Amino acid sequence: MNHNGIILMAEGKGPEKTYVPYWEKLAGLHPSEVCDRTEAVYRYDKKGYLLPFLNQRYMVIPEERRIMRTGHDETAGSEALSTDFYLVSLFYLTEAKKVEPTRRWLSEKDLKGGEMFFRGPHALPLTELTEKLGQNPEGFLKVGKRFGGVEMLYGDRAFGLDVFPRIPLVYLLWKGDREFSPRVQVLFDETIQDHFPLDVIWCTVSEVNRRLVGLST
Repeated sequence: MNHNGIILMAEGKGPEKTYVPYWEKLAGLHPSEVCDRTEAVYRYDKKGYLLPFLNQRYMVIPEERRIMRTGHDETAGSEALSTDFYLVSLFYLTEAKKVEPTRRWLSEKDLKGGEMFFRGPHALPLTELTEKLGQNPEGFLKVGKRFGGVEMLYGDRAFGLDVFPRIPLVYLLWKGDREFSPRVQVLFDETIQDHFPLDVIWCTVSEVNRRLVGLST
């Protein structure tokens, strides 16, 4: 896969050995420049970046090509991280711009090129979340709040999430009725394409969905 002109290469099977060009680029960037763009925090003692994701924090260590969850006391936690998470975290650290969110929301079809991209195999992967919580608006909101979501007045229920400091999303649920099936929709800040191309946006939603579904079981 090619993201924003950078060819991804894998070495071995683990996600920590995937996306080599991103690791190499991150290792070559000055920490102050990275932190200024992304609002991550560089820890010189650990030679890594503290990166917020949803309501958790992760230590990204370029020299070791490793990402690990860390508590607020900065002790390492155990968590199996997906390749999508590695991709979106590394892409955010290497490519995000110093652009503040406006909190003006767009659907995926309103993004530049989105109407053509987000269809067929690239349709946003919302089916499993809809099946699990589509008839349970209160459960939908509860799961969102467990990831730091803030209730918003859209649909039957909605919540906003800060995925990364400059990447907010809104999740909406219409629970459906006799005529219409339940539907979950994701809205994007109008600045998201300053940071991510469409395929990385897709991977971001995929990773957030995976976590939401995991808490809904």
